[in-house]
Amino acid sequence: MNYSLEEILGYQFIEYGDLGKPKYLILGLPDAGIVGPIAASHIVTSLKLPDVLGIESYGYIPPAAIIQGNSIKYPMRIYSNNEVSVLITDVPPVPSGIVPLASAIVEFARKRGIEYIISISGVGNPSRAEIDKPNVYYLTTTQETQKLIEPFLNDLKPFPDGIIVGPYAIILKESVRRKVNNLLLLSDTFTDIPDPEAAAEIVKIISSIINVNIDVSPLIREAETLRLRLQGLAKETNDVLAKVGKGYEYRTPLIYS
Repeated sequence: MNYSLEEILGYQFIEYGDLGKPKYLILGLPDAGIVGPIAASHIVTSLKLPDVLGIESYGYIPPAAIIQGNSIKYPMRIYSNNEVSVLITDVPPVPSGIVPLASAIVEFARKRGIEYIISISGVGNPSRAEIDKPNVYYLTTTQETQKLIEPFLNDLKPFPDGIIVGPYAIILKESVRRKVNNLLLLSDTFTDIPDPEAAAEIVKIISSIINVNIDVSPLIREAETLRLRLQGLAKETNDVLAKVGKGYEYRTPLIYS
């Protein structure tokens, strides 16, 4: 197997398959409700995407190896079919690794000619238990990205005034600075427990954007199993994000337009 390696800001991008030049890079980084990892994993499984690239950092990622089917895998991986690529991580980076990881992802996408980054996250909603269908909110960094979602605006709400904290905040700012097309999709979610139903609402939107049918019924059907299986990742994620000021998200900004 041939490998190519590129290092960006302390992270090694190790390509052992054919990433190609995909149009979309979908990010499933851990955040509120583990919405990103749940949605991203479901997309990978549904589209049967092959594992083509590992991301490693002995300074920023906890020392872990993932074992699947007697194969040893990197804890952070990109799956791709040359049109759609998806980033998944089984362990969150340490707090000091969040900023360089987010910056490295944007730079990697820019250098590889990826047209759109689609980020998946959740917005902790104290009333989530009373919501049958979580809302999906959006933020875009360019006019081109805004045009991408125009056909789907009836299913989306603009993100309200507020503060975003964590890796997606850095990805947004770096995308603006580097003029990278970035769409951030966020759904109402539980703050402390995995929320497959919230992930399903975002997968529906992404399915429309990339024009590929992705059945979300397994997410709904297996919601309780997923909640139990991902409790550990949810706790680890909450612990990491608490150290980078995640609580700031729940207050309003000082100045209104």
